[in-house]
Amino acid sequence: MKRSIIIAAILIVNIIQAQNFKLIDQAVENAIKDSVFPGAAILVGTSKDILYENAYGHYTYDPSSPKVKNNSMFDLASVTKAFGTNFCVMKLVDEGKLDLQKPVAFYLPEFAVNGKEKVKVVDLLIHESGLAPYYTPKEGESREHILDTIKTFPLSYETNSRMVYSGLNFITTMMIIESIIHEPMYKYYAQNFTGPLKMKRTMFTPPDSLKKDCVPTTPEFQGVVHDPLARGLQGLSSNAGLFSTTEDLAKLCQLLLNGGTYDGERYLKEETIKKFTKRYSDHTSRAIGFDTRSGEHPSSGQFFSEGTYGHLGYTGTSIWIDPVRDMFVIFLTNRVYPDDTSSISSTRPKVYDAVILSLEK
Repeated sequence: MKRSIIIAAILIVNIIQAQNFKLIDQAVENAIKDSVFPGAAILVGTSKDILYENAYGHYTYDPSSPKVKNNSMFDLASVTKAFGTNFCVMKLVDEGKLDLQKPVAFYLPEFAVNGKEKVKVVDLLIHESGLAPYYTPKEGESREHILDTIKTFPLSYETNSRMVYSGLNFITTMMIIESIIHEPMYKYYAQNFTGPLKMKRTMFTPPDSLKKDCVPTTPEFQGVVHDPLARGLQGLSSNAGLFSTTEDLAKLCQLLLNGGTYDGERYLKEETIKKFTKRYSDHTSRAIGFDTRSGEHPSSGQFFSEGTYGHLGYTGTSIWIDPVRDMFVIFLTNRVYPDDTSSISSTRPKVYDAVILSLEK
């Protein structure tokens, strides 16, 4: 009799949880009906557990196109900055090979032109360097020429006078990283993170064998990075270019929430994570390489805690980590498909609100 009661109680809890998580499903499915994006995947977790994951819709608006799965690979766009490039930065800081307070020119002497001599490494990571927001490569422009051009750009505003989000900040960061490690950044990232963490579907430039599992961003781009600057850099970039899945990214989120460890192995120092994930100054929402919860209508919705950090991606991707609640949410979409006309700005907070309502109400 007692065993029957326990089983019944477990079943009731499971039913309640299934009903609650329907709030998330409803928010995402409504967005698909409204043509905000054709497909999406979501994963909700804590430092130790995966609480919920699901996949929705199709690769395109054609119902005969493949269905999105939990292991479908998405073009992360600028989520690359925080969960790709910034992990390499944190590792180099841990190793004592990179000093955020040194001038960029200490690592890249060619950068010290056109008034950029005093720009510090940290200024790049909090988007206060003074560099312009973006650079669109010319057709046929080589990778080497793009990088050399970015090194010599003048400042477009006074360093530390304000925050101007810039892909050039992270391209420059990649050049600093590669000047230290003497190899491409993507190799260092794979050696230190995706390889040992067994993130087999997280990579730059997916091979042909995996492109069919990549959710397209346009009718032409499937498994090819959407961002023009990253594409000009042959997909091996630092502002965009990383492809991944909710299941793989969950490992990085748990690593952060566990103070740098995952499955008993240490990847980063806890003090480094704390330093990088808190707001850097009072006049910006930026942490070091990450963004934080800010504004009257944050993309993470109305319920996430102060101290939440993460990043958004242009293609319709986002990750927010709430260390107060010990939880994270990975929400990946291809909202730019097929012609980059839909907006996801009102959908994101609805989805993140649905997560908290599912878990706490």
